[in-house]
Amino acid sequence: MYRISVCDDNMGELEKICSMINDYTAKNNINADIKTFSSAVELLEYENMGLCSDIYILDIIMPDMNGIELGKAIRQKNPGAFIFFLTTSKDYALESYSVKAFSYLIKPVERGKFAAELADCFSRINKLPVQFVLKCSSGAFSVTAEDIIYIEYYNHRMIYRLADGRTVESVYFRETFDSMIVDFIKNGSFIKTSASYLVNMRHIRTVNSSSFILSDGTFLSITRKYADARKKYIDYELNGGEPQ
Repeated sequence: MYRISVCDDNMGELEKICSMINDYTAKNNINADIKTFSSAVELLEYENMGLCSDIYILDIIMPDMNGIELGKAIRQKNPGAFIFFLTTSKDYALESYSVKAFSYLIKPVERGKFAAELADCFSRINKLPVQFVLKCSSGAFSVTAEDIIYIEYYNHRMIYRLADGRTVESVYFRETFDSMIVDFIKNGSFIKTSASYLVNMRHIRTVNSSSFILSDGTFLSITRKYADARKKYIDYELNGGEPQ
């Protein structure tokens, strides 16, 4: 399911945009969850709950925080998102490039033009790498599978070692490690090497009988219970570095 967030301080505009989205997704058999917000603050509060969206459709001229400022805030936590700007003014077109906006449309938006932009957007989304939302004490942000080297589970927290050198600690979870990593396992690029470590096979550089050496130089032991991790990695490499 795709997540779409629409933000506009005009209720009539919100209803019109949602109507156009629903028309398009229904005609193209696309399963989408649409959330509406009447202010930037309201949308960002939703984001901080860890519920990042794939597509954002934002009005620009709004009180408190305009759409450009909102887009920049979204970009910090969700760099891969597709952002549409809808506005009555052309004055912000140049500034929208700083947000790497996907589309800049002038109101009133024609349904045909909007549908064409959505079609282009969905075609590009389907080619993007999978995104994971990490819920941390400072809020939530999105990363790709390639961004994660490994995950450690310690004291009911997920500790993410990222390819850019950061180590990010999650909020406290009551759930077990296995229940928290279901989506990572489904991705096909991650394997457990012990009861508390999940490794991204894309970042394994060397393997021996008892450990992996990762792209950041980390040595991770392969415990007896997870001895098949070595074989899974070899099969992964023989398959060209792709999940089977």
